[in-house]
Amino acid sequence: MKLLTITTLSFALISLFSCQQDKHDKVFETFNAGVSLSLESLEEQNKGNFEKSMSLNKQSIDKFKETLKLDSTHAMVRSALGHGLYIDKQFQDAIYWFDQANKVTGDAAANYREMGLCKINLGQIKEGKSDIDRAFSLDTTDEIRELTIQDLTDIGKLGFQYGDSYVQNGESDKGKGYKTFSIGVLMLAFEYSRSRKDIALMISEYASRLGDKSTAARYRALGGK
Repeated sequence: MKLLTITTLSFALISLFSCQQDKHDKVFETFNAGVSLSLESLEEQNKGNFEKSMSLNKQSIDKFKETLKLDSTHAMVRSALGHGLYIDKQFQDAIYWFDQANKVTGDAAANYREMGLCKINLGQIKEGKSDIDRAFSLDTTDEIRELTIQDLTDIGKLGFQYGDSYVQNGESDKGKGYKTFSIGVLMLAFEYSRSRKDIALMISEYASRLGDKSTAARYRALGGK
């Protein structure tokens, strides 16, 4: 009887270990599949294959969600999920997961950077700046600053294009709102790098087109013209 008890216990422990190992392997495999899809998405974007890129990114999001279901303690999945949602322009959901990532695994510059960009895309420039400033305090390298300035510049350009589209479609108030937002984002980009004369001149041009002569003149001077 005693031998049977020990044998039964040993079998149970071996089975439990096996299940845990299988689960670990499944988590590892699923998360890595998500990372691979995310990298493929970036490659396709760089090639100009935007539709394929977005499809691959959506698949990566699904893999990260699956990883989270398999292992809610996974150290990196919340950040990865937030990044995928940010790329997919699901900004509010991305903010949630970046916030969760910081709570679960500690503050990370990458999380704060993209969380700030999400808020700015939602029109919350002040709140976004606070997160980006936090990112810069956690990572003081030039790389993160230059990457963020370029992202802000791209958001600013796109915002003004949206503004033009709304004006052309007869929605002048909405168009003006987007253009004002665009200039605000570009001002933030220039604040982070006063050496970017091209950004100052872009602000000047956009302000002039909006009819803001004072801002146009000020940033023209800052741009060296």
